[in-house]
Amino acid sequence: MNLTDNYRLTSLKRIKKIPSGLDAVVYRLVGKFKERSSVRRKLLRTARKIDAMGKEFASLESSELKKKLFDIREKFKRPVNDDVLAEAFALVQESVLRVLGYRPYVEQIAGALALYNGYIAEMSTGEGKTVTAAMCGVIRGWSGRPCHVITANDYLASRDAQIMGGLYNFCGVSVGAVTGTMKPPDRRAGYAADVTYSTAKEVLADFLRDRIAMGKSQNFSKRILDSFTLQQNAFSDKLVQRGLFTAIVDEADNVLIDEAVTPLIISREKENKGFNRTCEIAFGLSNNLVRDVDYKVDIKLRTIRFLVDMDERLEEIQDELAEKNGGNGGFCRASFLKDLVRQALIARELFFLGRQYLIEEGKVVIVDESTGRKMPMRSWNGGLHQMIELKEGLELTGLKETEARMSFQRFFRLYKHFSGMTGTGKEASNEFWMVYGTPVLCIPNHRKNKRKIYRLKTYSTKESKRKAIMDEVVRIHKLGRPILIGTKDIDESETFGRMLSESGLFCKIINAVRSDDEANIIAEAGKAGAITVATNMAGRGTDIKIPAGVKKVGGLHVIATECNMSSRIDRQLFGRSARQGDPGSASHYASFEDEVLRRNLPSPLMTLFRHAGPLASLAVKWAQYRAGRKSYQSRVAVQRTDTWLEESLGFSGGDV
Repeated sequence: MNLTDNYRLTSLKRIKKIPSGLDAVVYRLVGKFKERSSVRRKLLRTARKIDAMGKEFASLESSELKKKLFDIREKFKRPVNDDVLAEAFALVQESVLRVLGYRPYVEQIAGALALYNGYIAEMSTGEGKTVTAAMCGVIRGWSGRPCHVITANDYLASRDAQIMGGLYNFCGVSVGAVTGTMKPPDRRAGYAADVTYSTAKEVLADFLRDRIAMGKSQNFSKRILDSFTLQQNAFSDKLVQRGLFTAIVDEADNVLIDEAVTPLIISREKENKGFNRTCEIAFGLSNNLVRDVDYKVDIKLRTIRFLVDMDERLEEIQDELAEKNGGNGGFCRASFLKDLVRQALIARELFFLGRQYLIEEGKVVIVDESTGRKMPMRSWNGGLHQMIELKEGLELTGLKETEARMSFQRFFRLYKHFSGMTGTGKEASNEFWMVYGTPVLCIPNHRKNKRKIYRLKTYSTKESKRKAIMDEVVRIHKLGRPILIGTKDIDESETFGRMLSESGLFCKIINAVRSDDEANIIAEAGKAGAITVATNMAGRGTDIKIPAGVKKVGGLHVIATECNMSSRIDRQLFGRSARQGDPGSASHYASFEDEVLRRNLPSPLMTLFRHAGPLASLAVKWAQYRAGRKSYQSRVAVQRTDTWLEESLGFSGGDV
């Protein structure tokens, strides 16, 4: 990594405040203007021109094409005009044909142009977003500045970097990937490439670690001065990133909306025997409390409400508890103990093995509920992680001390060039514009979508719902069609695996526990008669290929066993079928025992809709709407905290 470049490139964009009041109204109108249909028509006209130009390069020898690529690459070290940009995309289009064996469609070129111009491109699932991002990535990579392609998970980051590696190399661009298991030297090598594939969590975590390593040299002007002295070497060898310049976010709604509810915190473990002993005491006290007598579980808010005066109870015994804790009375104050007892009850009543977490090598590993994937090296705060360890009989980890914190909303606004793409972005277009300043453009499909989505079926209980799903699986399987069964958590995927096995049907399962053979299972999931059960791991970025024989009998059939908190996640699962004009279908089920309904519908409405027959589907829509509002309010709270931290502490990237 060139040290001079490192200092130059870590200059970040100054963040503008999110508009409010009358300013927000005006700003929203500006966003609508940028999303007008004439912009899309202009992009498509330019894309057709590029497509025609690309065909003119078909007669060139590979050596001649590479020379043209090399010559035009040098022009992108500085700003270029529209004619140069069009020629560059035409050359990259021809390169895709030479390397990958297919010519990108006009719609994919339009999507790449939208990305280059700072839009969120809404492209339907199966329309080739991976190559669209790569085309833009090649041209951004020619600038020599860092270009980060952000994917939904580590699997997609590694896969896309590998699949598109040949194209990048042909165009004279180096490509790397950074995943959660990598050590600092490998991370540094990944970021040293012109284009780096990674996840939002990894890139933000590395950014914060680099800021910690810089210490007082976070200010760009100070770093420039330090570059003329020996002080520049004090931290340069500890940095892994080259800075932030361009971000292309795949599955933008997942990364920027669903995953942005909580900030990312960098912490270090600090041994504190007093705190751990207090956790043990609080956990023991919680065992003496009786549900609906001493406390009530609030499923909707996922919290615990005490029905007795816990302050009075704990004040009576806090001196005795302090003695048990080696005289450390600070951790045994009634107010502190009350919070820990509540966390112990939350761990027991609301967090379950196989849903929110797994146990691996004696450690609690969090499972991301929206993606179904493991999140190693992550932990819950406020004593909750320790309470789950006590619940499972594991060794207690130490207290976590926060070193740095930043929200994803704030982080992505630091990039000078920011864009993204998703198959489900229009619903969130207002938030994309207001928070990130990025308008949404809908790119038309290349081929007509043949997916058939059946009406939502609702049931009173999970058991009756599962029976109906099994009946459908048997019926579809007899036709020789492949089936993908999507579940919300690990437990449910294992339950369906057992039910299928008991029915004499062979299936393969993908979840956080069984992720090692994911690529091979996906490769076979489209074959005739295949049955695959998967959590949300298979809901985004998964391309299931189907052979010609399967197309004749109706293609892949997807079954959503439970509605997610957001209908966008459901649509992503449906998008695994009927891709690129292929046939396919999807059906979805819900029961009044599902989490989305239990947490978001008041009891009277639950009773009313349970007996409403066909109108019961309205209950699911209403519950998803309410869940979306709660999630939005959480993101707003994160933004407010960001603003408060910036104004109070002066750190979070403003003067960098």
